[in-house]
Amino acid sequence: MKIFARGWSHGFDGPGRRLVYYLKGCNFRCLWCGNPESIAFEPEIMFYPEKSEFATQCCPHGAVCGNVLEREKCAQCCERSCVNLWRDRAFELAGKEISTVEIVAEAESRRAMFGGDGGVTFSGGEPTMQMDELLDVVDALRGRGINLVLENNASSPRFRDLLGRFDLLICDLKCVTAELHRRIVGADNRQVLENLRAAVNAGENLVIRIPLIRELNFTAEEQERFVAFLAEIRPPRVELLRLHQLGLPKYEALGQSCPAEQFNPPDDEELEKFRQRLETYKINVESIN
Repeated sequence: MKIFARGWSHGFDGPGRRLVYYLKGCNFRCLWCGNPESIAFEPEIMFYPEKSEFATQCCPHGAVCGNVLEREKCAQCCERSCVNLWRDRAFELAGKEISTVEIVAEAESRRAMFGGDGGVTFSGGEPTMQMDELLDVVDALRGRGINLVLENNASSPRFRDLLGRFDLLICDLKCVTAELHRRIVGADNRQVLENLRAAVNAGENLVIRIPLIRELNFTAEEQERFVAFLAEIRPPRVELLRLHQLGLPKYEALGQSCPAEQFNPPDDEELEKFRQRLETYKINVESIN
């Protein structure tokens, strides 16, 4: 299984204190993605020149020129001595292999830290892009009684394989309009809507998360489509997330520009009106900053 990070969270990636594995690779290209290092399957070097004054000396191929990493030269390097030998703080490798055995052993050794309601969460990227590996490790952890949560974009044609395997499914809903979804995500959403219906019909413990961006999916028309769809399927819980720009330094570290740099979140009043509109349909909804 390929991951780009792992760490701890409390309350956001599922209940309680959780050990989170962030799987690498994603089939969506969301314009506002906060983890651009999660998209590609291949390992990537993230370069933070401000963290070290010795970065130039750590690359034997001369890929570092001042505060710039020449990506073409960097891509030809196999040994990655900047990370593996020098361990210079200016370089971070986003992407590594981790086995089911390693994950199970780590989860077992950290079990006391989960507390009464914590556990393990698989996030991304998009975890279902590595479905076979994901199911293997999930079944192994379930057999040990570990609480499991999956954060995903609900786009997998094998989505039904997930049902009944997790204590909680957290699924994103970017927008309802098909054309808009293709424009802002780069993929069709027919499977997403179908999968969300299937999860509700199966009685899954489900949270639908909606990231809200004023210029993209928070128009009056799209708000009404959100309301209509959610009122139709009636999920157990909906969470409204406002756009943040915490990923900007990561784009810079990858030598990329951020498409969402000029986008904005709805303000408090707008968000509250939308939340109240959903509640008129008896939808359990919460706003998260």
